[in-house]
Amino acid sequence: MRTHFKLLLALCLTSFLSSFMGSSLNIAMPFIAQDYHCSPENVTWMINAFTASTAAFLLASSALANRFGYLKIFLIGALSSGVMSFAVTLAPELLSGSIVRAIQGMTMSLIFCTGMALISQRVEREYRAFAIAYNVASVYAGLTFSPLLSGLIVDTIGWRTMFYITAVGMVASFFLTYHEPKDQPITQQLPLGRMIASFAVGGAILLALSGYTSYHNFIYLLIAGLIGLVIYLIVEYRAKEQLLPIQFIWGNNVLKYALFASTFHYFGSFVFTLLIAMHLQLIVGYAAATTGFILMVQPFLMVVFSSLSGKLSHIVGPQYLTISGMVLCLAGVIVLFGLEPSSSLTIIFVAQVLLGVGFGLFSAPNTVIVMSSVEPRHYAMASAVQSISRTVGQASSMAVLTALLHYTINAEVGTTLYIRELSSSIHLSLTISSISYGIGLIFCLLCLKNRIAIVRARRAAAAQQEQQAQAAPADQPAQAQAYEPAAEAQTAGQATSSTAVPAQAPAPVSSTEPKA
Repeated sequence: MRTHFKLLLALCLTSFLSSFMGSSLNIAMPFIAQDYHCSPENVTWMINAFTASTAAFLLASSALANRFGYLKIFLIGALSSGVMSFAVTLAPELLSGSIVRAIQGMTMSLIFCTGMALISQRVEREYRAFAIAYNVASVYAGLTFSPLLSGLIVDTIGWRTMFYITAVGMVASFFLTYHEPKDQPITQQLPLGRMIASFAVGGAILLALSGYTSYHNFIYLLIAGLIGLVIYLIVEYRAKEQLLPIQFIWGNNVLKYALFASTFHYFGSFVFTLLIAMHLQLIVGYAAATTGFILMVQPFLMVVFSSLSGKLSHIVGPQYLTISGMVLCLAGVIVLFGLEPSSSLTIIFVAQVLLGVGFGLFSAPNTVIVMSSVEPRHYAMASAVQSISRTVGQASSMAVLTALLHYTINAEVGTTLYIRELSSSIHLSLTISSISYGIGLIFCLLCLKNRIAIVRARRAAAAQQEQQAQAAPADQPAQAQAYEPAAEAQTAGQATSSTAVPAQAPAPVSSTEPKA
């Protein structure tokens, strides 16, 4: 792994900075609003512009990576994202800042679709798991420390410093990987028409959900986006080389339901930190550093329980962990239904504990389910579609919250009516999140049902083979006797291996179908 130390350092740095910036704006929102002379809830447009453009451009980014090589696209993404981070600090008002953030989201999608692929492609097999672990740890480190670090930064130096740090880090990642050997393209095809269509359709739907237009235009834009989505899916389904592997997803029920569960989980969880930050800063009146310190509870528990969930998956099965995680997240949101301006921090602490533990129990096991539902030759494709499901959930969540704040808050900042409207908006958003978790829980249960059906089918096939072996012709006694001890040894080996479970539980299987 020493030969790829600079590459791994660059990937970990970009992972840290992307998660750092994603959480930092939640804390910096009141300060950005003050500089741009707008209401704090309007700053969600900067966040929404980034997540929406990232999700909409992800398929196109994957096509570019396949055509020009993972490293080249990563280099372009790192350098351009650094430039856009610096450009955000030069934006004079909210509109231009949101446009620059949208462009930055497109550049970051180039990094998101190539980072894990570069590790899988270049790091030696014996060190690959460690490299992936370091990269994931960098993401969680950014989530854990960004609330406190960003709070200290905006309270002392100013919110633009966060973008300066990101710009320097991204450019440093570019130079760290610049001299890496170039890789060969996977394909010579570049479906520009479908690339543009996927970005236009995704952008139209997310823009409509954001409530940027008037009510009538919202209806027209949403209908046009949905019609365009149907047309795009039909064209994509018939294409020889698909940007979105529709047949691959839809023909695998376990994979399909796991991806749906991931989408609704991230839809419900993505705006939680922002909602609590708005409550603490805009309603209660805490300073940014204090708010950041309070918000460290959830990401810290996410790190701890994501690490533990890997070991627990071998004991109870990943599917039961995802169900438990979804239930805990739903309980955490329900706890916050009692959140009022006069509420103590205890209710926020309890909610963060439930959501942090729940998120940690869901995330890694769901990845295990996705990856174990396909053959090893489809690992890259499964990883890509899971990234898409996660990003779409986050972008849709942010779009809905932006629209909600836009339509429900009309009072001036600092007034009693403003606090009342903001508090009502937070409760409504929490209700939507709870519904999303409930739908995600249904998909988790459907996924479990299909995994159990697969295990039972395999057991039935094994039992049938055993019956056929026992019913061998009587004129072959030696062959039968030679087979029976081997079968008993195989059965005993299965019973004592880590893949065996009691009869009433869904049995885990080999690398392509682990414990449910």
